[in-house]
Amino acid sequence: MDKKVLRKQVKQRILTIPSRKKESDAIIEHIRDLKEYRESRTILMFIPLSDEPDISPLLDDSRVLLPYIEDGALHFSSSRILHRADYGALEAEHTEAMYDSALMIVPLLGYSSSLGRLGRGGGYYDRYIRENRNRITTAGVAFSVSFLPEFIPEEHDALLDMVITPDAVVRRSAL
Repeated sequence: MDKKVLRKQVKQRILTIPSRKKESDAIIEHIRDLKEYRESRTILMFIPLSDEPDISPLLDDSRVLLPYIEDGALHFSSSRILHRADYGALEAEHTEAMYDSALMIVPLLGYSSSLGRLGRGGGYYDRYIRENRNRITTAGVAFSVSFLPEFIPEEHDALLDMVITPDAVVRRSAL
């Protein structure tokens, strides 16, 4: 199925969730319970849009680095100075932070049974994950309606290590 159609469908499904706050709170608890979260020295996160799980309570963690886009690529900053980017989302000040390894909490609209990620179409996260796979563990966060059995990831779509839903932490099987 066409990705644009899938994106539109899952966005409509998200609008029908009775309590996105309740689902977001459950996702946050699952994140906090992750061994990878508790033991990581660096957490790469995103600033949620209105149709994404609200993980903003975790942004106060001193280990968190926030994203920004520069020269067509995703970067992460330790700055808490935020501004609205040209594409509408909030992003951190453009000062790249260095790290050795990290847990990366990844936004998504939908995901497949192989934990392929359906994002918004820019490819920023897919490229970042592919280029940094050796130093990050990826955890997508998804509402209960975000599983897309009909979605077949393309070669450039990032496969996540796990997806965190309100009900479970789904881990990718070892290959």
